[in-house]
Amino acid sequence: MKAMHDVKGLPVICVREGIECGKVRELLINCCEGRIQYLIIEDEEWYLGAKLLPFDKVVGIGRHAVITESHENILPFSQVEEAHELIKHGMGLTGVKVYTQKGEYMGNVEEYYFDEKDGRIIKCELYVEKQKGFELNASQIVTYGKGILIVGNGASEVAADVSDGLPQRVYKPVENADNGQYKYKGSSLFEQKQRRFLLGKRVTKRIVSEEGELLASEGDIVTDELIDKVKAGGKLVELTMNIEAV
Repeated sequence: MKAMHDVKGLPVICVREGIECGKVRELLINCCEGRIQYLIIEDEEWYLGAKLLPFDKVVGIGRHAVITESHENILPFSQVEEAHELIKHGMGLTGVKVYTQKGEYMGNVEEYYFDEKDGRIIKCELYVEKQKGFELNASQIVTYGKGILIVGNGASEVAADVSDGLPQRVYKPVENADNGQYKYKGSSLFEQKQRRFLLGKRVTKRIVSEEGELLASEGDIVTDELIDKVKAGGKLVELTMNIEAV
């Protein structure tokens, strides 16, 4: 198993010619299959365009270099039609937002790991507001989208916070009769982090439920009440994608 950050920047060595033919610039993922399809290579002729090394032409990935049999395996990006289609769906996973099928924001991908034999994605490490969250198994991923991962709803219930190992629990807002504010008894750490991420932001787009109910207007400031209303209307993902800092 290899980490993405351990591979980016490594030199690519061609055994037959005994040369270094560039460095790994990025990993190009096949979103339909959940695996790495190509390594994007940058060499001294970068001004002529990027080059690709098909993952199945990788002989080995070591601590200090990626090995391939021959320079003939390095292909001009412009000549690989499949790569053009793959890149439309997003290049890599780093930084992409992760949501459950119920629209709960779980964090962003900071690191991911893959099988060095076939390029299959094994797991991702998430972070929320620059703090490490937890490891997400690839088996929990439902959809690899452009800039977004959708995971099964159970992911938020079984996740454990890496910092203290505390189990996550289902979110249950409880209104405090004394001050009208919400407490988060039994709520998951990620639900709380999601709310902290949203609170105080400005809505940049009018959000309406499937039934036509106005959930949020452009320019609204996100409050607990607005989050609850949008979540009840099934539009939490849309809200998260249409906010800006005040």
